[in-house]
Amino acid sequence: QTQFNQNPEAKSDLFVVNTKMLQDGKKVEQLKQGKKTILEVTINMTKEADYIMIEVPVPAGCSYGNKAQYAYKSVEVHREYFKEKTSIFCRQLKPGTYTFKIELEPRFSGNYTLNPAKVEQMYFPVFYGRNGIKEVKIN
Repeated sequence: QTQFNQNPEAKSDLFVVNTKMLQDGKKVEQLKQGKKTILEVTINMTKEADYIMIEVPVPAGCSYGNKAQYAYKSVEVHREYFKEKTSIFCRQLKPGTYTFKIELEPRFSGNYTLNPAKVEQMYFPVFYGRNGIKEVKIN
């Protein structure tokens, strides 16, 4: 990687990625400070793929609410929580739609950027998909 792309566009030929913020089970455009928020990532697989890594950036004004592992009841094998992103690993995903949830807590008011979520094959990273940049406002 030799250059920084300031405005990456969505890439959805193999993996279609969508993210949305939920508070009280409803999609919201503005987050309320201190209220439990779910960052929901939906992946639509057009083809079967093995060894998938899903990277979901966390907006700067938020921190994690609950760092749960969901490997026992879903397709994911492992989940790692970093300060700037969450990485979710899956052994195999067949064609279809998959939803992953990350619990966040908005802490600081302001306008923030939600960088694109990215799905890629770990051993063939040229096969990937991502959504576009979004804005997050915390009141």
